[in-house]
Order: sequence, then C-alpha cells, then structure tokens
Amino acid sequence: MNYFDKLKAKFEQLSTSQHSGGQTDRGNTGGGQPTFAPNQAPYPPQSVGPGGFFVPPQSQGYGGQGYPNQGAYPPSQAPYPQEQQYGGPSAPPKPARADAETARQGPPSNPAQTSKPQGHQLDGIPLALDQHDIFPTKADGSRTHVGGAPKGSMQFLNIEQNELLHQRFVIVYGQVHGVHGANDRIIVRHAYFPPLTFPAVDGYFKVMAELENGSNELRFEYLQNDACVGTGTLTLRMAPDLEKPPLLLAVILGKDSEGTFDAPPQSRGPGRNDLDAAVRKFRCTAYMWQAFMAEQLHRQGFGRRTFRLEENYESDTMARDGERRMTARVHVVRSKRTVAEIRDKERAQQWKAPDGYKRHTDESQFGLANEALNDYGVFQGKHFIVCLTADAQWDAGLGVILGHAALGGGIGDRRLGVFGSHTTHAWPAHAEEIAEKFLDTTKTDTRYVANDANECGEHWRAANIGMGAFLHECGHLLTLAHTPSGIMSRGFNDYNRTFMARSPNINGAVRQRDEAGAHWHRTDIVRLRHHFLLRQPTDAPLRENERDEAGFELLPIDNGVLVRSTNGITMVEAWVGGRYRNHMEFTKENLPRRMDGSLPAYDAAEAQTEFPTQVLITEHRLRQLAGDWPTGTGVTLVLTSRAMSTGTFDDVLALSRNARRDNDGIRVFSAAMLGRGEMKGSVKGEA
Repeated sequence: MNYFDKLKAKFEQLSTSQHSGGQTDRGNTGGGQPTFAPNQAPYPPQSVGPGGFFVPPQSQGYGGQGYPNQGAYPPSQAPYPQEQQYGGPSAPPKPARADAETARQGPPSNPAQTSKPQGHQLDGIPLALDQHDIFPTKADGSRTHVGGAPKGSMQFLNIEQNELLHQRFVIVYGQVHGVHGANDRIIVRHAYFPPLTFPAVDGYFKVMAELENGSNELRFEYLQNDACVGTGTLTLRMAPDLEKPPLLLAVILGKDSEGTFDAPPQSRGPGRNDLDAAVRKFRCTAYMWQAFMAEQLHRQGFGRRTFRLEENYESDTMARDGERRMTARVHVVRSKRTVAEIRDKERAQQWKAPDGYKRHTDESQFGLANEALNDYGVFQGKHFIVCLTADAQWDAGLGVILGHAALGGGIGDRRLGVFGSHTTHAWPAHAEEIAEKFLDTTKTDTRYVANDANECGEHWRAANIGMGAFLHECGHLLTLAHTPSGIMSRGFNDYNRTFMARSPNINGAVRQRDEAGAHWHRTDIVRLRHHFLLRQPTDAPLRENERDEAGFELLPIDNGVLVRSTNGITMVEAWVGGRYRNHMEFTKENLPRRMDGSLPAYDAAEAQTEFPTQVLITEHRLRQLAGDWPTGTGVTLVLTSRAMSTGTFDDVLALSRNARRDNDGIRVFSAAMLGRGEMKGSVKGEA
C-alpha cells in the first residue's frame, strides 16, 4: 500500500459532504480582465430569539454600561496605532478564478435536508492529502478528561491557554463533562465586551469570542434552563499584525440610492434595512470570515492564519452597546451610475437574454464596482477589496436578482470580489445576533426577498448562502479555484455549522465531523498558507527569488517531465477530464518528514528543500498521483509557486510521448503546436 492509499481513510473522515459544483478553468489569466464567478428581526431585538436561548444583555448582568474603569476603552488596551488606509504588497497574485461552470450547471440538489452529512469520494481516487497535521477529531471531544474529571468540568478543545492570536474574534469549541441536554446555552463573558450567548447540546459548545489587544480573560458559563452546571476560564493573548496589507471592505451604491436593501416587511425600517444596517451586517460578516479562516488553517496544521481587516477606533457595531473600540472600517462608495443603471437586467448575472434579443451593454456588476472604486480614488497600489452592492433587488416577475453578481478575480493592481445585498436581511448585525440568525427558521417569502438558487427557503439558509457564497468570492479574490468540496464548491450551504453546536437540520450536537461543506479543500489550504494576506509575524521574510512571479517551465524527459520555477514550487495538482484527482505539496511544515523519509520525495532536492525549484514527474509517479485515466485523455498539471503564480499544462505526457530521433540520431521532443494555423498560407509547425 503506497502513501496515498494509507491517507485515503483519513481524508474520508474530513470530506463528509456531497457536493455538485463544476470545475473551473484553472489557467493563469495573468492580468487585464476579471474572471466571473458563480451565479450565484427587529433592531435591536425585542424578543427571545429562535430556540429560546437568547438572553438580553440586562438579564446577563450587563446593561451596556462603560468599561469597569469608566474609560472609553480597556485599561492598558488603548487602541493600537492608526494605519495607512490603503496599500498593498509589491506583487499581487495574477491568476483569477472563474465560476462560469457552476453557473451553467445551476443549483445542485440540497444535501442539507437530512440530519447526517453524506460521504464524499472522487471516483475512488485516493487523495494525496498530507494529513499528519490534520486533527479531524481534535475538536470533537475525543480527548479524555485526566483522572476521570468530575461532572461539570469544562474543557476547551481547539485552543490552548495563553495562546497568542492576531485576530479580533476567535472560534472556541469546548465541552462540559457528563452533561446532557438538547437546549442548553453557553455564555462567554469578557470584561470589555458584552456577554455572548450561543446554543449548546449535550455538553458540547461553540462560540465566537471577542479579543482586545493584550491579555483577555474569557469566562464561560454552561446553562441548563437557568442553572449553571459548568464553568471555565480561558486566557488568550491578542496582538494585531499591522505589517501585512488588509482585506478592504466597501459598500457600493448608486448616486441616487437611498441605501435600502431587500427585506421582508417585519425587518424593514431605520436600522433594519438601511445603509447603516448594511454597513453593520457587512462588518459582522467580515469578522466571521476572519475567524472561520483562522480556524480552518489551524485545523490543518498551519496555525491561525487569517487576513487582517482595516480598523479604526470608533463606535463599535459588533456589539449592541455602541462603545468605542477598534473595529473594521467599511467604505461607503457612491457610484456615478444611477440605481436604474445598476439594476438594468442586462447587468444582472442571473438574467439570460432570450433568443433574438439585442443587448445594449455587456457591462457587469464587477465592472461597475471597479469603476466606482476607481472614481473613489482612495485605494492606490496593490490592494484587495470585497464589495457589497447595496442596490441589488429581487424582481419576482423576472425571477432574477437585479444588481447582483457573485464575481471574484483581479484587474490590474486590484483583486476584487463583488456580491449583492439580496440576502443581507438574514445576516447578523453584531456578534450577539449570530446565533439568533443561524437558528431563524422563518420561511422565505418570495414576494419580498429572493430564494437564491432555490436554496434559501428559510432565513438561516439565506444567511448561509449569502455570507458563505460571498466568502467563496473572497476565495477567488485570494486566487482559489473551484474544488471538489468545501467553500469553493457549494459547501457554504453548511457555513453555520462551524460557528454553532446546533443547526436546524441536524439532530444532536454539530461536531467538527458534522460540519460537512464548511471547510476549505486541502488545495485551498495550501494556497492560503502561502498567501501574503495570511502571513504571520513569525514567518521568515520572502527570499528575493520568491517576491516576483517568474512563471513555470515544463521540460520533457524520457518517460516524464521536469517542472521548474525559480520562485520555488509549493504544489503540483493532477487533473483528469476537468476533475481534480490528487496533488503533491511542499511546505515548511512537511519538510521534516520529507527529510527523514516518512513523506516520500523523489530526490534529494525535494527531500531537503522547503520549496524545490524543480520537481521530476515520471509517468510512474504521475499514475501514483492521478490513478489511471481513459485512453485519449491526458493529465493536466496545475502548478503553484511560492510567489502565488499558477500555471496549467495540459496532457503533460504528450511531450515525451511525441519524442523522435532527428537526422543525427539525437532524441528530440515535440511540444504543442503554436497558434491555430487558420490564416491563408499558414504552415503547420511544432516547437
């Protein structure tokens, strides 16, 4: 049994959901044009939230008063220095990712109707995932309590005491020994942030807790009815990393827009579906993305890597109290276009022109957002920005969301993702509202709001699709392509499960193994691990050869190919017939195992180099990697470099297969034909 066979069983523990999402064009688009991606309660709350777990702040001993020292911010935790509001690294990644195939295929069947996720396999091909660093059960309560801990003792499963983090919000999983109950609650208290309440089931809990700059003591109380049956304290340190460029946030709206977004009648009005609400909901969504990203990379052995957000010291809408804290900045950008122009059906991604229809414009929402950002003039140099189009509107007559497109890619120095506001009504506006929104089973009324992709039939599902599909576009922004599972497939249907121990469509506790599609595929993880937006302060500076994209070379050899990049190679993927089969990865984390031989390497260069500049792939090795493939179908290699460039090479064995002897008996290799040869008088030639 080879190495990949041994890992198959481990992979299947993680890939527990069944998805239908098409594969994307994996080519390096290199620059100019964007690539297009997939199709697509009162405030403040006046009543107990869904599930009966919500406890108003005053009932939790918190009345919105100032900090204990009566100051505007925590003692010894004054706001960290103001930063430049824009800017970026020296060279953005160029490959942009397309979601056109997913849009063509339409929405898949929804696997989230059953209480147990379905298994996921890829045509029986074992996946070469380096899972020595993955802990599929670490956050599932698999640890035993030392010495038979007494009933009520609390254990934190995915985090350690005094851990140092570089993000404002963190996801914490834990359990209380010997407790059983389907409708329990967990409250996390912080001296400088209102208490947060999340559902808990059978002693198992998940929370998203807030951290301030410095040391943070988090106190947890596990409640059954109103009785506390378990407590725990977790101390974490947080230090914001201001050295790397931020992920920027912007709301785009028409020059004559009132700033309102679609909402059912009971959720309309000031502070509910106006521009202020859109900003608050987008801010909360971005902090949830940040926490999700860190948790996913931590699980797979790469530390709590995540992007940072541009932050200001101002009234903080992440809590209902409105206290001043460092909080994410959301730019409000007025387009020179009118609302009518933004909502033109020809600019709606979901609208398909009937036969014989003469279009008046080929503009997209991506282009309109890019135009508005250019006119705004604030963002200079290389930068990364996600935009919420506030003027998206559901047209029940057309059955189309106008003003909406789910797009992600790059154009010039800008990496950009855009998404419409049609599900924003279902998003949380602050951290206290996260659990409430994820348990809201209110039926979607398509007289007022869209049931996007026919997968948003309840408000909690709309929250998943909206926030999760928007995160999918952030993935494209960060150079990710479509993958067989996870967020870059349609795994965002399960997005709530990473944050919640209870889900409306799950019986019992939602453990890590039940999170189904709410993950990044391992190939996404490897790309994200090396992305400079996710660097950590302890990372070594990039070497000179790793800074600027150098591209790839593919050289034929007898019975194989040699792939080279002076940047250093971080991953080699094998695709057959447009479907991912397998990959090899080269990381700092797996270098010790390559050096001691526990992780097979072809030669000394692979075994002893963090990021080898060349990788030899023989036909035998390719078959180990990709399995067998049909006659007439070649293997496509997708290469990723340390500088985040991507190269795609089709039918790689054709290079050596087409070798011949020249007149001097020297072996000559033929590569692909150049050009289409369609001009009159053109002559077929090879290179």
